[in-house]
Parts: sequence; C-alpha cells; structure tokens
Amino acid sequence: MAIDFSSLITINKKWVDKEFNHHYTEKVNDKLKVRLFSIKPSGTTINSISLAKSLLDILPYYFKSKSEIDRLVRREVSRTINDYTSATEIDQKEEVAKIVYNRTYRDAKSFFKKKSSDSKSGKYGELLLFGLVESVFDCKMIAHKITNLTNYHDEIKGGDGIFMGNYKLPNGNIEIAYLIGESKVWKDYSGAKKDALESINRFYDSKIQADFKTLEFFIAQKDIEKVVDNETDIDELYDRLDQKSELFKSQIAVHPILIMYETKNYNRLMKKALNNTELTNLIDKNIKSKLDKTLESIALKVKEFPELEKVFLDFILIPTNSVADFNDTMDNLI
Repeated sequence: MAIDFSSLITINKKWVDKEFNHHYTEKVNDKLKVRLFSIKPSGTTINSISLAKSLLDILPYYFKSKSEIDRLVRREVSRTINDYTSATEIDQKEEVAKIVYNRTYRDAKSFFKKKSSDSKSGKYGELLLFGLVESVFDCKMIAHKITNLTNYHDEIKGGDGIFMGNYKLPNGNIEIAYLIGESKVWKDYSGAKKDALESINRFYDSKIQADFKTLEFFIAQKDIEKVVDNETDIDELYDRLDQKSELFKSQIAVHPILIMYETKNYNRLMKKALNNTELTNLIDKNIKSKLDKTLESIALKVKEFPELEKVFLDFILIPTNSVADFNDTMDNLI
C-alpha cells in the first residue's frame, strides 16, 4: 500500500491562510508554475510579527519530526515513572510531553542563535519553506540541513529540504514525486532568482550530478526511521530514495523555489491606504498589474538553464516591504 505522506504531516496547515493573502497560482507551461503570496497587513502597515510567531509555533516539528518527539516522550515517561507517584498515567504523559516539546523548542532556538546573521536569514527561509511545502503542497519533509545535511558537506551546496508526496499536474493527474526545495530570503529579487536556479541546476550538471544526488539521497535515507511512525512502510520509503529502484525511477522531480524579496511599492501603498481593507486591495491590484511581467521574467531566466526545463519548477514568491524587518523580528522572538 502506498504511503500516505499527507497523514504524516503534523503542523496545522491553516497557518498559511492566517498569515498570507494568496494572490495567484499561474501555470507558465506544463512544468513551470508560479504562486504569489503576500504577508497580511496589520492595520495600514506590514510587519512580520504574526508571521514570525506562526513560524516559531512550527519550529519544533522542523527541528524534530513528530515520531522523534513521540519516541522521546515514551522514553521519558518510562525513565520518570516513579517521579509521578500521585499522577495518573495520562497526567504523567501530558506533563512529560510538555517538557519534551519545550526542550525541543529550546534546542531548535539554540541552533538558530549560534548562526551568523546571513546564515540565520537562510535558516529562516528554510523554516518558511518547510511550513509552506508541507501546508500548500501537502508533502512531508524527510530531510533538512539542521540534523542531516550539515554533517556531510558544505550546507550551501545542498537542498534546503527534501520532501515526499504527490504532485498535481496541470492536467489534473496526480504523480508520486520527490521534492528538493530551495529558499532565498534576499533583498534583491533578481539576484535571488538567479542564485536559486543555479543551486537547483547543480542537481543536473553532468559534471557533478552523480555525486551530488547520491549524497543528497543517502543523507535522506540515513535517518529516515526518525521521520516516520511504526505503521509506515519503511521499505517503500527506502525504495523511493534509492536511485536504482523502479519506484524511484517512476517518480517525478519537483523543485519548490521560495523567494522572499523586497518591493519598494509597499511603502507608497502603506502611506496611501486609509484602512486595512484598502491596503489589502491596493497590494492585490499592484501585484496583479505585474503578473505578466513576473511570469515572463521567470520563464526567460529558466531558459538559461536548459536542464531545468525538463523537471518541474514551482516558484513561491513573497514580496514584502522589508526583508530586514522579517529577519530582525525572527531574531527578536526566537
């Protein structure tokens, strides 16, 4: 029986609707799609406070999977069985679960705080990518840089997350897929777009792709049992990560590319709007007025990478008034 990766997702997928306005999802061609979201305004301003808090809510499940956390809870319950003499088994488990969750949250925060400013910005993008792909694409993350990729090679060279699940094609058909994502939280949109495509292109560069892909999927395999529960068909999962298997070969490759970037227009719109509804409508109008230009510029840039026209690219664009505000807010709250 095929694995239902959607059932393995534990974050609340509704966080996306709470934090973002979705302006469009457009098909450029059968293998290139562009989605655009904007941060929901607060009054007549745009800030990242609510978004940052939602990202921190899902942080523990980015750092460790629910299966890992559940195993830690069971181990802690067994270890402290005599410490809760007046508590029921349910009370003890609830208390231990809170302790383990908080400990995981602290460990994840500690990891981020050890990073340089540029590196932290990258990690915030990877966290945002995780939340969006699991919620919007309904695909489960099975490997990321925090616990896996940094142990094996320079993290700049690896994917920002490996996901598994089903991907809906433009014709409505559903295909099994592996997804390797890329995230950029940059001030400059053009530079971010170019850099993201160059990063993805490494998976298809004939000079390095064999070693690059082998290492990436090996890393995903090595701790796979931490990601899934006891009811998941682990053999199927290994096959889906084994480049020699028929199941792997039957999958399509999808690359979600998240770009958060600055747009100066937002400052003008915030000054003009008299209330929240007006600002929301002004942003939507501004975004849609640039729709054709946005799609055309992405299509032209992708053509510079002929190998990438053979796989599926799914852009997630998030224009904002200030990338620095997003990074500073995350720094302050984490």
